Amino acid sequence: MRLFPGIKDNNEIEFGLIALLAYLGSLIFLWIKTGDLLAVLLSHLLFVSIYSIFHFGRDFLFIVIAPVFVILTPINNYFIKRYLKNFKQNVPAEAVIVLAHSDWRKLEAWIKPNFFTSELKAVTKYLIKKKREFSFYTNASLEDIDQIMLNKDIKEVFFFGHGNSHAFQLGSEDILYYCDFNRQNHEKEFVHQMHCGTSHGKSLADYVVAEGNKSNCFLIRKPITAYDIEKDLKNRTQKLT
Repeated sequence: MRLFPGIKDNNEIEFGLIALLAYLGSLIFLWIKTGDLLAVLLSHLLFVSIYSIFHFGRDFLFIVIAPVFVILTPINNYFIKRYLKNFKQNVPAEAVIVLAHSDWRKLEAWIKPNFFTSELKAVTKYLIKKKREFSFYTNASLEDIDQIMLNKDIKEVFFFGHGNSHAFQLGSEDILYYCDFNRQNHEKEFVHQMHCGTSHGKSLADYVVAEGNKSNCFLIRKPITAYDIEKDLKNRTQKLT
């Protein structure tokens, strides 16, 4: 007779259970060997931290450094606003830089900055050397992006924030899907997805940029950091004569 009706008999022991028991045994052995309970607890915390980094990746790191971001993010936002006062905002120009914006009532706004001042300085330096008139869009709606993409006078568009190869998080609850611009009246010379990418999904350049210009559009199909963005922009700036 089965002890628990409805559950199939299975004589195989899961590997995870074996690994857990072996790990528990190693902690007990360490305690008996050293007699130092604090050392055992610290060893356990070290193992859990390393395992969490590999298993949860970036999400775990965000949790660890969240208190630092809660302090530094408002400071970063203040300096960004001061810096942007030097430039045109929310008006069409030959090049436009679309900046993701956060709802400060949401947790993500405090622990996951969209960009840093250094990135914006890098893109302005690049556009100034390229001699392109530019404007920052700081609080664009989905409708504003549609107008930007329809405007033939706007030749180059940058998207700064978070996203993947196929989509961009414009606001805390506004997701811009690049496939929405798969129409002939949305052509651009260049579009740059200054955010993380994925190995799958069509980019905005695939929809709106001519084949000959696609290789000059920024798109990295993996998670990236501000360092990767700044490095690319500095390389582009140095190549301009």
